[in-house]
Amino acid sequence: MVEEKGNITDLESKVVYADLCCYCGACGAFCREYITYEDEKPTTKEKCYEYHGACYDFCPRTFFAPFDVERAVFGEVRKDNVLGYYKEILTARAKDPEIQKRAQDGGVVTALLSYLLESGKIDAAAVAKTAESDAWKPEPFVATSKDDVLAAAGSKYTQCPVLLGVGDAILDGKKSLALVGLPCHVQAMRKIQLSESFDVGADKVTAVIGLFCMETFDMEALKQKLAEIDVKIEDVEKFNIKKGKFLITVKGEEKSIPIKDMKGAMRPACRVCYDFAAEFADVSVGSVGSELGWNTVIVRSERGAELVKEAVEKGYLETQPLSEEGINAVKTLATRKKKENMKNIEAQAGKLKLLNMLVEPELLSLLLLE
Repeated sequence: MVEEKGNITDLESKVVYADLCCYCGACGAFCREYITYEDEKPTTKEKCYEYHGACYDFCPRTFFAPFDVERAVFGEVRKDNVLGYYKEILTARAKDPEIQKRAQDGGVVTALLSYLLESGKIDAAAVAKTAESDAWKPEPFVATSKDDVLAAAGSKYTQCPVLLGVGDAILDGKKSLALVGLPCHVQAMRKIQLSESFDVGADKVTAVIGLFCMETFDMEALKQKLAEIDVKIEDVEKFNIKKGKFLITVKGEEKSIPIKDMKGAMRPACRVCYDFAAEFADVSVGSVGSELGWNTVIVRSERGAELVKEAVEKGYLETQPLSEEGINAVKTLATRKKKENMKNIEAQAGKLKLLNMLVEPELLSLLLLE
């Protein structure tokens, strides 16, 4: 993959201080000596002074070459510019009643991880789990059993440095891993796997499961939004997003906030993310487009296709093709995110250099022939 060279100072100036850090954990996962996190941002007590650092190399916001990644992961580039490369789109749900009871929607991610662990195909999975001491605050967690996976089930809606879990598992000697993450986590994982400069054992991550994501919320801003409808976050039993509403379940009662009113609680870095459907995962999973109690599943890589096929054959999943109406619902949200956030990307990008030409991003189309 095309690489730029940079170090921790470059990472701070180009990403952290520019409010582009997505708090994925990639920079600190393999540089524990220098990088820690404060206020959900990487920080250093001292600089390593490397000319080219893994922190800069692995960060999804320093540089990212989507078509290089697609060729490496899928063998070819996308034909669908909205959803990315994929083989098929399904609607699916877990067959295990226990998973159905505990899961966010159809329980597909929990079922896939349970299959991988119980079949011995992986010995750990890096996931996000709600902290026991802090309501709804997610933290990296290395799951090694179905019970662990069940304990981490459900969407979190605030950001978590899941890549730290990958680093922990590799340091602990795990031989084969799965990663469950948002689009930013998936992009970081692919950069780590495809790095030509640093080998940290990322080939041990043999399954990458991505989650649909419009945005994540800043925790303090989320609490303020909940306070507007007289809800304390520690009383919330479940969050969900359906039909343009942010749904909050408290003591069995469902309250809602229009999702457009939640934009003020969005993390700043989410405003420049172009990826809704975790386009570089082996399998992408969400709820948009499927009926209640089911998940939409985008099967992307050969590895992802084998995983879903085996999970169905072994009785972990049931699937059927997603309707055209369901696919269009996914495309609608993906298109909305791309269009809204491309304006933010253009606003921050400045002029682009094409060989000797400097061009404003929003005017680039005037130079290109159809």
